[in-house]
Amino acid sequence: MFEKKKMIMVMGMIVLAWMFCGLTAGAAAGKKLVVLIDPAHGGKDAGVKLNDDVSEKNITLAVALLLKKELGQETNVEIILSRDADKSLDGEDRKQIIEKSKPDFFISLHVNSGFGKNASGFEIYYPDCSAGVTDDKKTAKDDPQKMKNKCQNDSLKMAKIIESNLNSLFPRKGRGLRKADLPLTEGMMIPSLSVEMGFASNPEDKKKLLSENTQTAIAGAMARSIKTFGR
Repeated sequence: MFEKKKMIMVMGMIVLAWMFCGLTAGAAAGKKLVVLIDPAHGGKDAGVKLNDDVSEKNITLAVALLLKKELGQETNVEIILSRDADKSLDGEDRKQIIEKSKPDFFISLHVNSGFGKNASGFEIYYPDCSAGVTDDKKTAKDDPQKMKNKCQNDSLKMAKIIESNLNSLFPRKGRGLRKADLPLTEGMMIPSLSVEMGFASNPEDKKKLLSENTQTAIAGAMARSIKTFGR
């Protein structure tokens, strides 16, 4: 009788452990990767001009909207846009959106210009996440150095994934990954990138950026990158 009761207790513990693991796995699987996409400029701030009718603000918004649509059916990714229309947002407005949405990742979209007509291709900037690190360590989880390392590692990881996908779209057009401070996320310890999609000052790049097919392709490459990062 004792052995039978012992067996029942063991089986009960196994069932409870199995149920707990299932609930834990389900909770982990249900966590969404929240990505805030910032189409640079907007409203009165047009950014660089591509022609009389189209400016940087139009290209960044078009790609952002296509990207959000591309990932609209993903259950483990949520895309938030800092703007979904042609409206003005200054730096403070954007910072407030970041602080309110608390994204897991922040990506700012831009169009490049300058360095002569021969300069072309895409560039990706990532932060070193040094700003905001203090010695005020509350818990191991909130260790500023660990937060800095995660911010750096995740930023570089996403940068490499996006670079790979854009390289397949624009062979030999990548201008590399560049470390630079990103003012909008300075001190926030949020993994982030600034993606310059091409040069408005380069005739070939400009033609591509004005093409809806290219805008769709860029959005697709960005969407694949975010899905890969979130796995």
